[in-house]
Amino acid sequence: MRLLDFPWLFELGAPIYNWFNAQNVWRASCARLTAHFPRTENAPRARVLDLGCGPGNTAIEMARVRPDVFIVGLDLAPTMLRLAQNETRRARLTQNIAYVLADATALPFAENTFDVTTGHSFLYLVGDRAGVLRQAYRVLRRGGRWVSMEPRDGKTSNWIAKHWTNVRFMVSVLLWRPYSKMHGRLDEQKFPETLARAGFQNNGTELAIEGLGIIGFGEK
Repeated sequence: MRLLDFPWLFELGAPIYNWFNAQNVWRASCARLTAHFPRTENAPRARVLDLGCGPGNTAIEMARVRPDVFIVGLDLAPTMLRLAQNETRRARLTQNIAYVLADATALPFAENTFDVTTGHSFLYLVGDRAGVLRQAYRVLRRGGRWVSMEPRDGKTSNWIAKHWTNVRFMVSVLLWRPYSKMHGRLDEQKFPETLARAGFQNNGTELAIEGLGIIGFGEK
């Protein structure tokens, strides 16, 4: 049983989820995804699809770092998207981000539409990971990239000592770790293999959030 099997839970929990994740450590890990974006000098504005965008944390942080790209955030929960739209207005980024209500396993976009697909602590929640990755691969242009952060399976650094005063971060991690363990975390071997099965090449990983998370990336 996965949370995404019960989208109404995201409706009820959207404000709480937004409160947990509105903290600097989480935001920094969102912004870090942009390190794997293509450069756009002397090229058309890159288009980014942010899957499972929730209340917009990831899209907003990515847009702040890369104002040269246009981001489409996608989520199943209308309340999450309303929060995302409100947060985007407050951040004055409405020209950089749009939001779509849709299912990541049936993306309402044509082939070769995006330059990057992203997600932040999303793929592990999905029962049909292969289906999501197939759809992401389909809508990417040739040379386009997948990059996402997921909970990592493996040893972590002494994150409690570093962040124990950050109440929001501590609460979010103490919920995130046991729940992600139930649903199957990814690691430095599993993540590239998962991407390869969907057709991605030049796959790799890097650690995030003191080793609690892992960023996986690949290319179409």
